[in-house]
Amino acid sequence: MRQTIGPIRGNPLTRQFLLDLAREVVVVGRAHGVALPEDYAEARLAFFDSWPPEMTTSMHHDLQQGKPLELRWLSGGVVDLAAAVGVATPVNRAVRDILLLHADGGES
Repeated sequence: MRQTIGPIRGNPLTRQFLLDLAREVVVVGRAHGVALPEDYAEARLAFFDSWPPEMTTSMHHDLQQGKPLELRWLSGGVVDLAAAVGVATPVNRAVRDILLLHADGGES
């Protein structure tokens, strides 16, 4: 989203996107046998609420600086792990697909 966490968590639509992203990760983890609580994504959102509003992620920094992205291991990894167990991850797939052209770095 090329934003700090403040505006992302403050907007109802982008906050929901963030929650949906985390929920998909939980479903994939549980499908692979990881004992995550059902409400783990909601707990992560509460954790994100504790971050300073100006905070950004390492992938955001890399994208801004034209560096290679950790996409293959983050949302891309979620998509791959989901496919292995037949779980749909449309939100993580969207992140992967949108950022794919920037994955190797270069002009952002």
